Amino acid sequence: MSYDHKSPIKLICFPFAGAGASFYSGWNEFFDSSIEVLPIQLPGRERLIAEEPYRNIHVAADDFAKMIEEEGGNSLIALFGHCFLGATLAFEVARRLESRGNVKLIRLFVSAASSPKNTRDYSLSSYSDDQFLEAVEKLTGFVHHAFAIPELRELLLPTLRADFEMDETYINESGCSINTPITGMFAADDSFVVKDDVALWKECTSGDFELFQVTGEHMYITSTAEQAKEIIKNTLANIHKDGAFQYV
Repeated sequence: MSYDHKSPIKLICFPFAGAGASFYSGWNEFFDSSIEVLPIQLPGRERLIAEEPYRNIHVAADDFAKMIEEEGGNSLIALFGHCFLGATLAFEVARRLESRGNVKLIRLFVSAASSPKNTRDYSLSSYSDDQFLEAVEKLTGFVHHAFAIPELRELLLPTLRADFEMDETYINESGCSINTPITGMFAADDSFVVKDDVALWKECTSGDFELFQVTGEHMYITSTAEQAKEIIKNTLANIHKDGAFQYV
């Protein structure tokens, strides 16, 4: 399969639970012309607020892999995901893209996320709304300020619940992995996902694996996203240069 090494690498970014594509607005301004940021918009939020949210990661991954194949063209593709939803969805999309071989996937970036092989040890589906939000804040250290506004809380809560349902019901196929290299990031003060959790992503690739520490807590990306962007920029810099890249 041919590719155009003069065109930008497409960095496709998946949102964390409850977030929308707008979280990544402004990311393109950080990178030069060699990287183009393309945020994924999940249904049930922002401009797709009226659409039913996904409740199964595999169904979502099927849809987004197909979309990327249709729109990716002959560009190099990298994927980024933060926290359980973003990273696991990016991984499942990577599996599909790689198995079909219709695009040139060069890197998967995962941030503050447990490996797909980890067992989720929490279940929030039976909680009342108040209990659910309290549990989310305890787990992640973050709840968006919009949930303090009753009208917005009523509008946004079903989507957040659906996002956590996707994680709680996710089943990883035994022994599955990808060939694409993976870069993992963990936050030094993260009490939800620790270094060893992120390090287990090494078992999910037969390619290279790199592990980076960033400062902050689990949701560091909401205040100091530059750390993740710098890691991405440095990792992809040599890939775009002269069309050289690692692809297994």
